[in-house]
Amino acid sequence: MVEENNDSKNKEESADKKQESVVIDLRELYKFDPKDVQPDISVVRYSNLAYIQVTARDVYIDFLEMPGIKKDGKVLANGTRIYMGHSAAQKLAETLENVLEQVHSSGKMEIYTVKEEGEKKPKNPVTEEEF
Repeated sequence: MVEENNDSKNKEESADKKQESVVIDLRELYKFDPKDVQPDISVVRYSNLAYIQVTARDVYIDFLEMPGIKKDGKVLANGTRIYMGHSAAQKLAETLENVLEQVHSSGKMEIYTVKEEGEKKPKNPVTEEEF
């Protein structure tokens, strides 16, 4: 009799557990203090050439190390591809332009062509076709 009571209790507890739901708050899980962010840069590459492609959803940049190395009759160029959303790419472009202008105006840059006000930048035909 005691054994039967234990079995029925276990079945009830098991049924209760199956009906329970668990709520996971991702905001709470990923909540952090910005002071606690510490970059972990595990790969460092040099790039002196970049190709930029734009699709309806993303921007991707291929950073290449040129001139590359000739192997088996072909020139292999080491590269790293970075994907990002349009808003991140826009922020990167604006930040990069501001930083380059600051370094140039302080006289700490070897060569830099300053964009004239109102001057349009040349368009990348590959970008226009894919977008």
